[in-house]
Amino acid sequence: MEGVSPPVVSQRILDPEALATAVRSANLDICQLSRRPLPSMIGRVMCQRVCLDFASLGPAMALSGSMPQDCYTLVFVTECPEKGRAFNFATEHTDGYMGFFPPGEVLDAYTPEGYANATLTVPAVIFLAAVEHLYPEIPEGVLRRGACMRIGTAEQTRLRGLLSTVRAGMEDRAKPLAACEVRKPLEDALLDVFLTALRSGCGSVAPEPGGRVEGRLRRLRQARDYLADHLHQPIHLEDLCSVLGMSRRGVEVLFQDSLRVGPSAFLRHQRLHGVRRALLATTGSHGVVKETALQWGFWHMGHFSREYRALFGEKPSMTLARFR
Repeated sequence: MEGVSPPVVSQRILDPEALATAVRSANLDICQLSRRPLPSMIGRVMCQRVCLDFASLGPAMALSGSMPQDCYTLVFVTECPEKGRAFNFATEHTDGYMGFFPPGEVLDAYTPEGYANATLTVPAVIFLAAVEHLYPEIPEGVLRRGACMRIGTAEQTRLRGLLSTVRAGMEDRAKPLAACEVRKPLEDALLDVFLTALRSGCGSVAPEPGGRVEGRLRRLRQARDYLADHLHQPIHLEDLCSVLGMSRRGVEVLFQDSLRVGPSAFLRHQRLHGVRRALLATTGSHGVVKETALQWGFWHMGHFSREYRALFGEKPSMTLARFR
């Protein structure tokens, strides 16, 4: 949804790669963890200065990357059927939590099936001016490093009410949100309710992780970094065990507890996404699917095709043809 677009956009998508556009100006890598394709919905309302994004994610996802470089980003979790995880904040969360990201802050998260959020991106100058006016006592540590926090009940109710009104306006065939006269007061209301929610949650910000939690996060990050560095090479579970200094059972539990998939499935899904991104970017045709699959470590074309279709809902050749 980047680039020149209408002020109000809403679309149903099945391609998980398209979810990388669900936060305006963010730079995100997506990895679907669910073993089957599930539809998602993304929507956007562009006001004069701020942007409100909605995302309802069908599949479980691993998301990593950086948030907008020139904006503060506030992510309010509206639905979370199982616990999600903000690894960069060392926090588990459910619905009713908010992630607060300074410009360019890292995003590293797990979201379960059925997860949904509403994200407000605010240019840094606008955000800091609003903070000075509405919330000058925000803790410096939160403003500098960001945080994941539980929002107060009253503030949640108010925020959800406004978001519900916006969604209704997006679905209205009369397109009331397309009018500049409407989006200006909406922008002021969004800044007010999101900042009020942020203020209510700052008291619940968890301290820096330590001990066992910090150790597990460090090992998971180490495991994922190792897999990312060897995506194009043969990897055995024993290699990962050796790098982490853990047993096979320990590595399996580490991934299952954190991402709800084992390390082999996580690696396979990462590689399948690599193939898909390559197919979407290629200009070739003859033999390109087989060549790309081999480059990403898939040597059995029958197995590869079945796994690709199971994850994305289409054959790799269909991806190649559909986006040409």
